[in-house]
Amino acid sequence: MNTAGFRGLSFFRRFASALLALALLVTLLPPAAAAEIAVTPVEASGPPPFINWPAQDSEGYLAMEWLEDEFVHIDEEAGRWVYLSHDLRILIERFHAVHQKRKLVYFIADIRFRGDQAFRAFLADPKNPARVLERPAVIARKNKVVYAQNGDLFSYRYYNKKKMGLIIRGGKVISKDTYTRALAAIPPLDELALYPNGHVEMSTPGINSPQDYLNRGATDVLAFGPILFQHGRKDDRLDKSFTHREPRSALGVIKPGHFVGIMVEGRNERSVGANLQFVADRLIERGCVEAFTLDGGQTAAMVFMGQEIMDPGIYSGFQQARRQQDIIGIGISPKVTK
Repeated sequence: MNTAGFRGLSFFRRFASALLALALLVTLLPPAAAAEIAVTPVEASGPPPFINWPAQDSEGYLAMEWLEDEFVHIDEEAGRWVYLSHDLRILIERFHAVHQKRKLVYFIADIRFRGDQAFRAFLADPKNPARVLERPAVIARKNKVVYAQNGDLFSYRYYNKKKMGLIIRGGKVISKDTYTRALAAIPPLDELALYPNGHVEMSTPGINSPQDYLNRGATDVLAFGPILFQHGRKDDRLDKSFTHREPRSALGVIKPGHFVGIMVEGRNERSVGANLQFVADRLIERGCVEAFTLDGGQTAAMVFMGQEIMDPGIYSGFQQARRQQDIIGIGISPKVTK
């Protein structure tokens, strides 16, 4: 082979190596880095920076030298709730904003955990998972849950003989009746699987069977949705069936052990509620790479140390969060009292 041939072969090899390296880089990038998701920003006011932190370790959890096992701070007037232990860190802040010329109040919960901590479902009555209902705060107090949000209200679909979705609680299959593909129905019955190692999995219907989840070790699978965003893009369904201003509840994932909860108030004088584009944008701004919509409306709730921190609004004359079969939450504390 002549010199020109060697130069051509060498160039080809370098070019092929560069392409391979680029492909590997794209594969290894997290979804949000692989494709920037556009958001509509909103001007919002929150509480002033918190300065009364206890001693913390290098990861921001309660330091071992701290005299107590837990640190709890509640300032409802300022709009801040803080919990620290050696394996759980929760910071909730309340924000006031104007969106589309309407007033809004929403809560952002930054949740970090390690070790054996994990989100799971807490039922009002584990022996009768679809039949016994209670207020979210009551369920949280009964189980001494540090932080919780509402779940999927599958009990409503059970009582009204509607398609329930793929439902698993405590490792037991409650329902297999779901759709075979992603729909823009309300709810679309997308699936949120919770695992005891803290991992969560978000899927549309028809991909996984109940046995698939159980084989992978899921303890709970919720059916609601839609998935707000995943794999570097927003879900196409957000502009189809989820555009009304309503109280909203959702859970986003930044990385393993770092989640973000959001609850948007509605149906009260200080907040009209939001559409799901607004919810998705706030979670993306926080660095989440995927997020799942929990039931909204009067079901939506955020609970800290056994107390609902939001104003649930008024619906059909009632100013309370709806009675429901369970909550999803993390952390157990003896400081949560009945």
